[in-house]
Amino acid sequence: MSVFRFTPRAGAMGLPFLELEKMRSHMETIYNALTGGVAQLRGNYTGVFPPVNLSEDDDHLYLTAELPGAAADKLDVSFKGETLSLRGEIPAARVDSEVNFHRKERESGSFRRVLTLPVKVEVDRIEAAFKNGVLTVTMPKAAEAKARQVTVTTD
Repeated sequence: MSVFRFTPRAGAMGLPFLELEKMRSHMETIYNALTGGVAQLRGNYTGVFPPVNLSEDDDHLYLTAELPGAAADKLDVSFKGETLSLRGEIPAARVDSEVNFHRKERESGSFRRVLTLPVKVEVDRIEAAFKNGVLTVTMPKAAEAKARQVTVTTD
């Protein structure tokens, strides 16, 4: 299976597509002029950095964040109200000024992520660990947030 670029044709149905193709081409020209033609994609991050996962089981919420190159002592994890905040910095890799990138996807710089948690947690028992560039925050659920088994009785 091959992929071909759509080439619009003039005519009643083709004219709107022709205008869209002109606009796409113009935007690509502007993008290349601003970035020097280097793709500065954000990978799977979709513009949010650092990428995080928030999961849960019956007793805990778990947050994991990818922070390659970060120093544990430079990370700030705080909790206020129903939100968990992550702050820190990923240092930029040192690169010779003569280097030309073909692809630049690794993020660097300061970041701040604020996440609203789906359930109440026991703030005094939150734990955070940083290993191999991954921050893991374990948050015990508050008693009122845990599922309760209800016994069904018969008459």
